[in-house]
Amino acid sequence: MSIIDSIQNIVQPIIVDYAAWLILGALGWFFRRLPERWRIDIEAKHREALHRALHSGAELLIDTLQKHPAVAVPDRAIGEIVDYVRMSVPGAIRRLGPSQAQLERMARAKLRERLDAITGRDRLSEALGRAGAR
Repeated sequence: MSIIDSIQNIVQPIIVDYAAWLILGALGWFFRRLPERWRIDIEAKHREALHRALHSGAELLIDTLQKHPAVAVPDRAIGEIVDYVRMSVPGAIRRLGPSQAQLERMARAKLRERLDAITGRDRLSEALGRAGAR
């Protein structure tokens, strides 16, 4: 046995131990980050589902308004959209936890967006015109 073999016999187990600890540390870091990434993906899916439900609720309300114009009470209309959203995506509502006021503001914005698209109204151009920027 040469001196190189004896040094290798002494150093090799130490290198293997450090390599094992390094690999375990990297795996621990990876598995610790994994749930955080899943949480972000799940939250994004819930937000997307909430916005799709708001859009669908606004579309449903517009269809109802076209068939029965007498239903056009604004607060009732917003309540209809919020009720639809609560029934449509209860998991997203539970996970994201928006308040009633937040849901109503979101429903109002989505309804305004849909009505502006139907009527061809451009609020940005109107605001720029009022500001004198033409």
